[in-house]
Amino acid sequence: MEKDKTYYEQLFARYLDDECTPEELEEVLDYIGKDEANRLVLEQMQAAHSQSFSREVSSEESEWSERVRLELLKRTNAGIVVPFYKRKLPGVAAAVMLLLVSTTAYYYFNYKNKPVAPPVTSENKNETITPGGNKATLTLADGAVIDLSETENGNLAFQGNAKVIKLEDQLNYTTANTKNNSITYNTVTTPRGGQYVVVLSDGSKVWLNAASSLKFPTTFKGTDRQVELTGEGYFEIAKSILPGGKKQPFYVNVHSATGNGGTIEVLGTHFNIMAYDEEAEINTTLLEGSVKVNMPDKTVFLTPGQQAHVTKSDKKTEVLTGVDIESVIAWKNGEFRFDNMDVKAIMRQIGRWYDVNIVYEAGLPETGLSGKIERKKNIEQLLEILETTHKVQFNIKGKNIIVSPYKES
Repeated sequence: MEKDKTYYEQLFARYLDDECTPEELEEVLDYIGKDEANRLVLEQMQAAHSQSFSREVSSEESEWSERVRLELLKRTNAGIVVPFYKRKLPGVAAAVMLLLVSTTAYYYFNYKNKPVAPPVTSENKNETITPGGNKATLTLADGAVIDLSETENGNLAFQGNAKVIKLEDQLNYTTANTKNNSITYNTVTTPRGGQYVVVLSDGSKVWLNAASSLKFPTTFKGTDRQVELTGEGYFEIAKSILPGGKKQPFYVNVHSATGNGGTIEVLGTHFNIMAYDEEAEINTTLLEGSVKVNMPDKTVFLTPGQQAHVTKSDKKTEVLTGVDIESVIAWKNGEFRFDNMDVKAIMRQIGRWYDVNIVYEAGLPETGLSGKIERKKNIEQLLEILETTHKVQFNIKGKNIIVSPYKES
C-alpha cells in the first residue's frame, strides 16, 4: 500500500514524541533526505511541538531522543544516509542537546549542505580531562585543613558548640550542647572542578559551585546570621526565630576582588548568587520568598523570578524580570544551560568545571548560543556537540582548550 502524506505526518508526530521504533526512525530519516519539502514539514511540526510540549521525560527517553537528534544532524549535514544501528555514537553524548537561538529544526535544516564538523582534535596522550565532582576542603578555626574528598563519612570535629559531620558528600553542622559559647568560623572551599553541599547549624543549606568558598560561624549567636561567599552558591535559608518571637535575619556578604560585592538580606527563601571575579557582573536571583540586596549605589528588593544584576565596571545595579531560572540554577542540577550566551561566557563555565585553561583565537563569532548539556559529560564529546553549531571548533593541548572560529574541512 502506498504511503500518503497523512501517514508521514503521523510518523513525524511519533518521532517528535520519541515513540519511534528503530525501523520507523530509519524511515523518517530516509523520507526527509529525499525532498526539501519533507524537511520543511518536519521543521514546521517541530516548531509547533516545541511550543506545546511540556511533558517530563525519563533519563532513558531523553537519552534515546537526543541520540536520534544528533544522528539526524549528522546525516542531514553529510547528505548521506547511514543506518543508525551501524553508527558508533559516544554513549555520553546521548543526553546532550544544543540549540541555537532559533528552533533546533530550523538551525539543523539550514545547515544541511555543510560538511560534518571535524572531530575535536586532542594532543593529550597521558593526561585525562575529567568532569568536576564533589570535591572541597574544610578549614577549621585553628587553620587545620581537611580534604573532604579523601575523608570517610562520620564525625570530623567539634567546632565551638557544633559537631561537624560528613555524610555522603555533604557537610552537616549540628548543635553539640558542649557549653562552649565561643564563636568559631569554618570555611568550605571548592576547587576548580569541584562542588559541595553544606548544611549550617540553623538548618540552612548551601550548594557551592566550582571555585567558590563559604565562610560561616559554626553556630549562630546574636540577633542575626552572617556568612561570606566567594564564587557561586545556591541558598535555601531556614527561618529562625529569636527568643521573644523576633525573626533572625540571614545575611550573605558577597566577596569580590573589585571591592564591595554587596550584602544580601533574607529571612526564609531560596536564591542563587553568582559573583566570580572573572565575570563582569554579580547576579542575585530569587526563586522563593523575598530578599533585600544592599549595594554601594542602591538597595533593591526582589520578588521571585527577579534578578539583581550588578555590573562591576560602573557599579550600577538594576533589577531584571523574566529571568530564566532554570538556566541560573542549572549547575546545581548537574547541567549547563546557555540562554543566548556568548562563546567566551560558555567557555568560562566549562573551564571552571573541567579545570582547564581556555585560549581564544581571533575572529570568534559574537552570536549567542542557547542549549542544555549535562555536566557529567566527557569534555571531548561536549566540545563535539558545540562544534555542530558550525560556529566554533576546538583543539585540546594538555590542560588547554584552544577555541577557534569554525573552518570547513
